[in-house]
Amino acid sequence: MKKKSFFLLIIITNLLIINTAKAISNKPIVQINNLIITELDLSKEIAFIKFISNNQSIKEENLKNESLNYLINRTIKEIEITNLKAKISEKETDFLFQTFLDNKKITNESLNAFYKHNEIEENYLKKVIQIDASWSKIIRNLYYNRINVNITEIENENKKNINNKDFSKESLINSEKDILLNRYSDVHLKKIKKKFLIKFL
Repeated sequence: MKKKSFFLLIIITNLLIINTAKAISNKPIVQINNLIITELDLSKEIAFIKFISNNQSIKEENLKNESLNYLINRTIKEIEITNLKAKISEKETDFLFQTFLDNKKITNESLNAFYKHNEIEENYLKKVIQIDASWSKIIRNLYYNRINVNITEIENENKKNINNKDFSKESLINSEKDILLNRYSDVHLKKIKKKFLIKFL
């Protein structure tokens, strides 16, 4: 009888520990309008960043803040994409997804193993790629015509790298345009953030 009571006590204790862990994991940490980011969301994002970075040296003290910032920005971008009906197609997403895997030398098997080990939904990376690409589409539509590339600087840079096949004039121009579009992206995100009520809980 005592043994049964002892084992029952262990089972109850373990269940309490599991429930407590779940409660902590699902604790809201940020509210964006009526949307919530939880500790569980943050935990997934941290694991995701470590995985796609191939566990390269990342300062742990910065990782949590950066991951939370990524989640906030991604949530705002997704809302804006939905409002503007600017989401790219599944076909485009699949192509970008496979290109990303190839460039990072990540196999589908290792990606699925990562999802399973960290209890992350299997479309996590694909969703991130779709949001990023859709946001880039918005930025290009809004700002591409405003881009002013200094051709003289490009030509001077091209002369320096004349023997390097990777530094054609066209690639340098495209690279400069990408840099300018990224700046516009940052500016536009800061601008629309003002429309949202962001509350740290």
